[in-house]
Amino acid sequence: MEEKKDYKNTLLMPNTEFSMKANLVEKELQYIKKWENDKIYQKLLKRNKGNKSFILHDGPPYANGNIHVGHALNKILKDIIIRFKNMQGYYSPYVPGWDTHGLPIEHKMLSDSKKQTKDYSPIELRKNAAKYALQQVENQKNQFKKLALLADFEKFYVTLDKKVEAKQLRLFQKMVNDGLIYKDLKPIYWSPSSQSALAEAEVEYADHISPSLYVAFKVNSGNQFVKKDDYLVIWTTTPWTLIANSGVAINKDFTYLLVKHENKNYVIAKELFRNFCEIAKWDSYEIIREFLGQELLSLTYISPINNLNCPVVEGYHVTLESGTGLVHMAPLFGEDDFNIGTKNNLKKIMHVNDDGILNQNALQFANLFYDDANPKIGQFLESNGLLLAFKKIKHSYPHDWRTHLPIMYRATPQWFVSLKPIKDNIISVLSHVKTFNDWSQKRLSLMLENRETWCISRQRTWGVPIIIFYDKNKNPVIENEIFDYVINLVEQYGSDVWYEREVDDLLPEKYRNLGFSKETDIMDVWFDSGSTAMSVEIDNVKAPYDLYLEGSDQYRGWFNSSLINFVAWKNESPFKALLSHGFVLDGKGQKMSKSKGNVVDPLKVVDKYGADILRLWAANSEYTGDVTIDDKILDQTIEIYRKFRNTIKFMLGGISDFDFKKVKTDSIHELMLQKIRNLETTLFNDFEQYRFVNVIKNINNFIIDFSSYYISITKDILYLNKQDDVERRQVQYIFSEVIMLLIRALAPIMPTTCEEIYSYYNSPEKLESVHLLPFIKNVGIDNSLENKWAEFFELKNLIYRLIEEKIKDQTIKRQNEAFVEIFSESPWIKSLPLTKLFMVADVKFGKETLVKKLPSKKCLRCWNHFKNDNFDDSLEICLRCKEVINE
Repeated sequence: MEEKKDYKNTLLMPNTEFSMKANLVEKELQYIKKWENDKIYQKLLKRNKGNKSFILHDGPPYANGNIHVGHALNKILKDIIIRFKNMQGYYSPYVPGWDTHGLPIEHKMLSDSKKQTKDYSPIELRKNAAKYALQQVENQKNQFKKLALLADFEKFYVTLDKKVEAKQLRLFQKMVNDGLIYKDLKPIYWSPSSQSALAEAEVEYADHISPSLYVAFKVNSGNQFVKKDDYLVIWTTTPWTLIANSGVAINKDFTYLLVKHENKNYVIAKELFRNFCEIAKWDSYEIIREFLGQELLSLTYISPINNLNCPVVEGYHVTLESGTGLVHMAPLFGEDDFNIGTKNNLKKIMHVNDDGILNQNALQFANLFYDDANPKIGQFLESNGLLLAFKKIKHSYPHDWRTHLPIMYRATPQWFVSLKPIKDNIISVLSHVKTFNDWSQKRLSLMLENRETWCISRQRTWGVPIIIFYDKNKNPVIENEIFDYVINLVEQYGSDVWYEREVDDLLPEKYRNLGFSKETDIMDVWFDSGSTAMSVEIDNVKAPYDLYLEGSDQYRGWFNSSLINFVAWKNESPFKALLSHGFVLDGKGQKMSKSKGNVVDPLKVVDKYGADILRLWAANSEYTGDVTIDDKILDQTIEIYRKFRNTIKFMLGGISDFDFKKVKTDSIHELMLQKIRNLETTLFNDFEQYRFVNVIKNINNFIIDFSSYYISITKDILYLNKQDDVERRQVQYIFSEVIMLLIRALAPIMPTTCEEIYSYYNSPEKLESVHLLPFIKNVGIDNSLENKWAEFFELKNLIYRLIEEKIKDQTIKRQNEAFVEIFSESPWIKSLPLTKLFMVADVKFGKETLVKKLPSKKCLRCWNHFKNDNFDDSLEICLRCKEVINE
């Protein structure tokens, strides 16, 4: 039997050592080390020094515990921006920061050491908290490095740095001088579990079950409408506040009823009476009269627990949404109560200690935790015939975001920033901030419009002290000479000096020995982080910075405090542009929690798949809303990555003998070059708008299209034509252009993979790193060739459909056996090399468009099918292959 001829050695097969197996976990460690050793980040900054700067200011995460997937999303998005801006030639240093003061750090330090606040002196607690915070900074720093971030982690900022603290205090001094800082007794959010005031940003809402009580208050002095010993009906979900009751508020324009039930008369709003009857199960009653609320304003009643004789007053906050239309007032336990109580000289009773325990003002309920007093108060009211109805209700209730325990409104002496004098300026500068959607600016603007004050004092030890002294009469002493003296000490020794030295040692000489005392409260940590625009130096570039990018919770947090502080400092916004991302949820869109077992640890993802996969997931997320992650989503990400890597491997193999000179293109190759240029502009615009999900989508679509058609038709040219054949060089030129576009566009997203690809891209003008390459540019969109070729692709789709049918009915086995007849009058179609472009045996023009099988011979070298006149029977190959072999 005659042996079949073997032409394998005459083929120009792809040749590259670029591996299909990514092995990212191992390679990333090598590349991260290499970038560090080669000082790539520093070289980029040196190259761009003197160019226009682009500063993304890092909002400081808490130095507390391991990083979570939300941290990873945030840092990766920031890193993509820093990388592409540096590649564009901007001077774009990145200085990571950490928030190192505050309750979470204090709490964690105490729980780790199994101690309580009382076990330490203030300075011991501060030293231990600082030590813990700096350990956490190192821990998180090492974890962030695993995400392949482009930064010098030796240059970072922490809010406990003495220079940062001193600049923060300079801001405080300016605010005092500008009349923005004041001290007042005011109800604020108070957390008994943290024993501290809370800012609005530190409050979260969760479902809570509260007792709902309808209580009768006995009238002490009446009038012609309501007599002595009649009753006012109030509703409360906080029975413990009844101890401090000193007034009842009504709306003078509402209609009220006097109703007889079981020989007692009760006052209630007409509109709410029916609902009350259902709850109180009143089946029989008699309406004695109705009247307007203003007729109640001369009444007094006996408060049921403290026995005070209390007035009925007008209240702007009384509504008909729920309750009885009569609101019980405890002036130190609600903002409206406080304002109305102050106006009407209602007695202010503080019966709750900082830790939530009731004090001696609570009479027989003293020494109980406030929430534990509720059932006992209910029993007391019932035994005195004053409890008309009781049930439990589930409602949304404010909680401490750190301890997740309920909080209260409680009046304590606090330091405040008054926002009224600067609010118009804040709204004005915000209107000039660039945002990338309609709602960002509106959301922040609304939050600030509705804010009158900012409580900046906290009753803790770990933080920047409020550097105020009081004279012997306990009045604050406001002198710039004192501020300057203390701030210079802080700049020299750090804020511990406030706790280490006696009062007179903190004062200039002329203020000593006058019996001064010092404030013990610290500043809200949002004041710390909100001051970083003026307190943190970023390579001599000063705020306003180009971009702030944080999670959507920072509209009420860092974005908010930064804007207030910088307007107070410089009457400008600290950020020129604002971008936010949502929360990271599990694959089902649920919040992650250890109890649900649905927490995705970013470090485990990196250890299993590599940081480039996590980075690709982040880039491919619609991050402006909440994003999801789980194994299934990561598998889809890996599939996108594999397709990309596979295509790159093929192209690298195809250009192994290319000289990287520019080649003039024609036909389908010219079209492909235009598509590459159009893709470059599209991707550039996606990056400029920070729409990384579009970058991935557009690249993925291009690769699928490119692989399914262009690579398919060009394999024949690459493998089978002469080595320096003109069309073969065009294909290689297109491949080299695609690779160069993709690695420049994806280097900010997948740095390791693109660095590895670049190491196999053997162009003579190769730079030290892919990250030193110029970034993609806006080269303009030109669809002229695409429009011109539309007619061909329409015809191709028809021909492919007909071929598919012939394969299905087994007329032919594969595409390259098909003989195609085409009916077309188009000179453009007739000018094209259709046999090659359709990858078929032959194409001719006729009276109809059809596909058929004709007698043909298969070339042993190219495996295509030919008629006799294009075949050498002795060699069993086509004439094209024969010519190549002969050469």
